[in-house]
Amino acid sequence: MNIAFEISPLLTASGTFGDKSGVYRYMYGLLNGMTQYIKKNKLDIKIYLFSFNPHFLKTPINPEIYDLIDKKRVILLRRDPPFKEVTSIYSQIITKVLQIKPNLFFRIINRIFFIKYFLGYITEKIEFQSYIKILDFEFTKRKIKIIFHSETAFFPVGDYKNISIMYDLTPINLPEFHRSETIDLKKRKLNFALNYCNGIICISKSTKDDLLKYSPVFKEKKVIIGYPGLDEYFKIAAAQKMNAKTSMKELNLLLKKHSNSIEDEKYLLYYGTFEPRKNIIFLVKAFMDLHKENQIPKDFKLVLIGGEGWGKVKKKIRNYLNEEYPIVDQRKVVLMDYVNDDYLTKFIKNAYAVVYPSIYEGFGLPVLESMALKTTVVSSNTSSLPEVGGHSVLYTNPWDFFDLKEKIRYLVKHKSFAKELAKDGLVQASQFTWDETINKVMKLIKSL
Repeated sequence: MNIAFEISPLLTASGTFGDKSGVYRYMYGLLNGMTQYIKKNKLDIKIYLFSFNPHFLKTPINPEIYDLIDKKRVILLRRDPPFKEVTSIYSQIITKVLQIKPNLFFRIINRIFFIKYFLGYITEKIEFQSYIKILDFEFTKRKIKIIFHSETAFFPVGDYKNISIMYDLTPINLPEFHRSETIDLKKRKLNFALNYCNGIICISKSTKDDLLKYSPVFKEKKVIIGYPGLDEYFKIAAAQKMNAKTSMKELNLLLKKHSNSIEDEKYLLYYGTFEPRKNIIFLVKAFMDLHKENQIPKDFKLVLIGGEGWGKVKKKIRNYLNEEYPIVDQRKVVLMDYVNDDYLTKFIKNAYAVVYPSIYEGFGLPVLESMALKTTVVSSNTSSLPEVGGHSVLYTNPWDFFDLKEKIRYLVKHKSFAKELAKDGLVQASQFTWDETINKVMKLIKSL
């Protein structure tokens, strides 16, 4: 029995350069854990990595993926070899038409009927169907029985067992915090899971509960909870003793380009994607209000790390600071893009606390990662976050601005309380391991 694993989310993130979303980290951890399990137990199983988008496999592959490939158990299916170019007589004819020089007549017709757009769409459809047939042939040839479908790429192929990973149902439960295309993608994924999937892995109990509420049909399927564990890099960082002076020097060298600096344990940290659901503007306003009211020390700063998702959140933060505060006060908020894991773990370890005021999460990896690195956490009390934080996190209502302000004020004022939370958090974080999840996943695979 062999497995095909759809890896599009791993191909569209550079990984090594820092832009690792929660989906990226979960997929990589799951794939790595399954590989280690197969090796350790000497199972006669191979994992074939593929993408439903053949163009992704033409581009340079994220170097972290090569760490997984060993040619005996984990093999990358690229288009050359074994795939031949996807061509057909129809796509060849259409390609010729698309290459016609745009004379006046053709431009007029094109404007009226959008011929080039239509023919391009038809070509894509023909090529995709041809590609699916090739995948089916390759899967059959390699004795594949189970296909793992990713968050963004899923499609019924031949007569195989299908497993899908369900991260969250946030676009369904809170559509006002998502773009229409994200909502549409989630609906299509749920429909695919309902009609084609034999097994579903939910990354939290909260997500499983949401899934079962969405449709009673899911109760008839094999649905398991598979919590994520820590990345290897975070495990190593958690085990290492940190020289605060040295690591702060490194961080401030990085911050030079932002014309800013920070001091050890004198900043709060948020990291993750910048989008409306993450509630970051709420956090910035609460933090600046506390400064204005002299409720926290003047040298305390707020560091925000992550890539721009949607909603122009970073721009809104900059506009708010420019309109409300002089430049000297604006420097209390440090806005940064993604940083690699080496810098990220140092930012977390040196922070006074990590604040994660997200309105809704499927799991909440920053909470787990921060606890594992012995850093105090302030988190929302919604969705899956209490599952992750247990009794080791200071919770806040993400809809209540004054509650968020008060929790930050209290935590900064009571350092001994913050340290106790950090100590408890380390114990709480140890409960989440990839080993337990991989055991569940392998049992699911065997049951299919």
